[in-house]
Amino acid sequence: MKRKVESQPKIKLYYFNINGKGEAIRLYCAYAGLQLEDYRFPNRDEFLAMKADGTLDFGQVPMLEVTSTMTTGEIKTQQLVQSSAILRYLSNIAGLHPQNDHLTAARIDALMDQETDAFMGATIATYAARNGISLETEDAKAKTLELLSKDVLPRHLNHLERLLKESSTGWLAGTEEPSPPDFQWYCRLALYLPENSDRFAIKLEEYPGCEALVKKFQSLDFMKEYADEK
Repeated sequence: MKRKVESQPKIKLYYFNINGKGEAIRLYCAYAGLQLEDYRFPNRDEFLAMKADGTLDFGQVPMLEVTSTMTTGEIKTQQLVQSSAILRYLSNIAGLHPQNDHLTAARIDALMDQETDAFMGATIATYAARNGISLETEDAKAKTLELLSKDVLPRHLNHLERLLKESSTGWLAGTEEPSPPDFQWYCRLALYLPENSDRFAIKLEEYPGCEALVKKFQSLDFMKEYADEK
């Protein structure tokens, strides 16, 4: 049975027409039954204009615009950035975030933070100048990508393998159904790494737990309908 959240604020996602950091948010809304306006910039110029004129509070996306009615009756629109914070908020308004199990809630938060840590180097290698790092020579770029492929990413994926082996449910936090980090890690494993296979030499079949997580996620009922609508 398809979920539907009966009472929710109006939410609008601003992002590019790519998977990137936005796809986990789109997937989570589809799974949780949240109505999402999925706005995709038709071109980069529109994003740059919104960034320049201060429309985007932190000059970045994904950005979730939330319009809700306050107890006073006032209609207020606010912005949320940082994909983990957005997913945590969505989980709360959908009633899926652990309310009375503080340890599980903290594990969910930690797993989202770990996803950020695992791919921090890859993100910086992709957007070096934006992060104040110079990778101007081809040799520097090649060495960085080699370290990420042979050391950094495998180390984090092996940690993930252990966590999945210990999980009694097959989901990262040991929850009965997928929680926000499962959506983030699914997007990294099933979308990001294949899309960047020319840069990061990671073979998912070498990580059976991660591969099983991808297959488990893809078998969720909502995924077929999501793929048909995409």
